[in-house]
Amino acid sequence: MNLQWLYYFDTIAELEHYTKAAEKLHVSQSNLSHAIKELENEVGAELFERKGRNIKLSKYGEIFLPYVRQTLNSLETGVSTLKEYIDPNIGTIVLAGFQSLGQFSTDLMVRYQSETNRLDVQFQYSSEIWNRLSDMLHTGEIDLALATRMDGDWVGADFIGVHRLVLLAPKGHSLASENGVQLKDLDGINFIGFDSTSQIRSQLDRVFRSRNIFPNIAAETQNDQIVYGLVAAGRGVSIVPEPLTGAPYNTVIVPIRDNIPERRIYLQWNRNRYMSPAAKYFRDYIVRSGDVFDQYRKQHNLI
Repeated sequence: MNLQWLYYFDTIAELEHYTKAAEKLHVSQSNLSHAIKELENEVGAELFERKGRNIKLSKYGEIFLPYVRQTLNSLETGVSTLKEYIDPNIGTIVLAGFQSLGQFSTDLMVRYQSETNRLDVQFQYSSEIWNRLSDMLHTGEIDLALATRMDGDWVGADFIGVHRLVLLAPKGHSLASENGVQLKDLDGINFIGFDSTSQIRSQLDRVFRSRNIFPNIAAETQNDQIVYGLVAAGRGVSIVPEPLTGAPYNTVIVPIRDNIPERRIYLQWNRNRYMSPAAKYFRDYIVRSGDVFDQYRKQHNLI
């Protein structure tokens, strides 16, 4: 069924006059009459009947009209919503990143709106683990991801800074008073680890094995906040991305003296998927701005 036929039918039903409808729709009366005849053939019923010089809906047209208007209204709402969603000045950007980057991500959104004056842009943000972020970006569930580098030619990426790893110890712990620790200091002590679904766990396991260091894994989780809570409760120490709001309650942040692999953070997107203008403007703003995560760390005295 031709969508244009439905617009024609709705207009004629409103004006009850072919000539007036043709003028409003900017089409010839013959084309209009032909379209309605095609529509009637499609539905198998006459939709209008003559009323002097005018026309009116037949009983079949009266049955059909509410469904046509519901369809047209729904379509117009969908088009309007889509335009608002992708408009770079009022659109929606779907973003996700590591839980440890939540404070930075919030700051970045506010900075973008402030510096570009796009105050009506909406953000949808979620905190996820690395594997989940990769899946979400691959399927198009999100526009952009803030995470360590993902593999594959399909991934576009822009480096935004280094999130250093630190030791988190409970207050009163023997390592909490140190100006810095070496990884060998963790051999045999209770350790709160990220679980096997977390990228950081596999990286630390490789480093520990290469140096014959074997912490006693007292608990595992994929959630940064749970790590903070377990450390604060004295269950053990942990190695975490540096908390961006300072040491969590009842814990101490201790620098790590060893050279360990950098945790390099990137803004990433799917090269093979359509990106809305709203998301593209945000991405390009970050690319132009440079290492925005390092800038955030300097601004908050985290370097």
